[in-house]
Amino acid sequence: MFLGNPDRKGGAGAFIGYDISDRYAQISFWLPGADKPETLSQVMGEEEYMIPAVLCRRRDRDVWTYGREALKNAEAGEGVLVKNMLSRALAGESVEVEGECFDAAVLLSLFVKRSLSLLSGALVPEKAAMFLFTVDEVNKQTIEVLSRVAALISLPPDHVSCQSRGESFFYYNINQPEELWRHQVMICDFSGTAMKLLMFEMNHHTRPVTVIVREDTYPEIARRLPPEEELVESEKQRMDERFAAVLERVCSGKIIDTIYLIGDGFEGDWYTRSLPVLCRGRRVFQGNNLYSKGACYGARAKQQPGENGQNYVYLGKDMLKANIGLEASFRGQDSYFALLDAGVNWYDARRECDFLLNEDHSFSLRITPLTGREVKEVAVTLDGVPERPARTTRIHLTVFLSDADTVQLKMEDMGFGEMFPASHKIWEEAFSLKEENDQKKEGDRV
Repeated sequence: MFLGNPDRKGGAGAFIGYDISDRYAQISFWLPGADKPETLSQVMGEEEYMIPAVLCRRRDRDVWTYGREALKNAEAGEGVLVKNMLSRALAGESVEVEGECFDAAVLLSLFVKRSLSLLSGALVPEKAAMFLFTVDEVNKQTIEVLSRVAALISLPPDHVSCQSRGESFFYYNINQPEELWRHQVMICDFSGTAMKLLMFEMNHHTRPVTVIVREDTYPEIARRLPPEEELVESEKQRMDERFAAVLERVCSGKIIDTIYLIGDGFEGDWYTRSLPVLCRGRRVFQGNNLYSKGACYGARAKQQPGENGQNYVYLGKDMLKANIGLEASFRGQDSYFALLDAGVNWYDARRECDFLLNEDHSFSLRITPLTGREVKEVAVTLDGVPERPARTTRIHLTVFLSDADTVQLKMEDMGFGEMFPASHKIWEEAFSLKEENDQKKEGDRV
């Protein structure tokens, strides 16, 4: 297995993308000086990127094996297999193995650590410039669990992040030749039970260009997991017909430059009828490492934003969708101080600054949505500010998000030097980024 230039061992400045699900993990890495990321293969000279996300506790000795070795041990009756570790860790479950209970998050961290040992010939993960997990969906629980996993395997917390597979798709696309993504791009993901389609769409009427990834699941195109036996001919034909019908419907009226086929569900020749529909005036690629490579590109973008990262902004479910800034006065002129930029993950969005409070103890934030909606202002008034002359109260402002649509503000009175000592009084406020119409729609659904 080729692991890059041995002169660059250590990993300082490298980026690691780690795609993890209940079934498999994949690892891509980008060494300093390399043109693009590489994906770790378990077999030299072959594209064996999928590491089975399982552990096995051996019965003959207190040893945990992982991946393919774990599957072999369990099949031979030499130990107990543990699977579905990600979903079990997210659910806060314990895993019982022959009467002994283990924290699922701890077992997940053990699997991640063992799988990262495959990188030992190339780099040390703890020294990477950024280690980025990519998962199906990012929420508070995902962040908490993956942060804990990172801490358990001694990854520096300020060099670890996570993003959704939709965002990894975005970063992978904008780092490909432009002719592959000039219009729309689609992923057909058959790595799970049912087929999922992810559609990359751009809005060229905004600056920067905003990108969304629409995701839909098609339960009519489904399979049994784990695949215990090969599909019979009638099942292949039925699934092929349904896939072709979905493609005809989804692609109708769209200009799709490229389609990627992802997942072990595409192994075999069951989609012969669908193939001509897939290839109709577009490029089609099959592989399994798009998400982990996209995580590498995303890791670099977080550390070293490039031109495409400035010209294109991804607006996923877990992204901040508006620019947020402070309306201020500088030398008698109205000015704007940027606080948070649209396109960052809400859980990464945080900014602190100091400013002098005006006479009426209020300030305003300007909210500029990238969705084309109107700019709005949020006025904040602080009650109970100590009596002082005008503009002698310094406020320390912290801005962060508690979810993708809720902005949290924390203000602390810092006084004004020795003349007006700080009271350290704290005010906290929150406001929603959702439009009133959006909130009414959600209320109607409830």
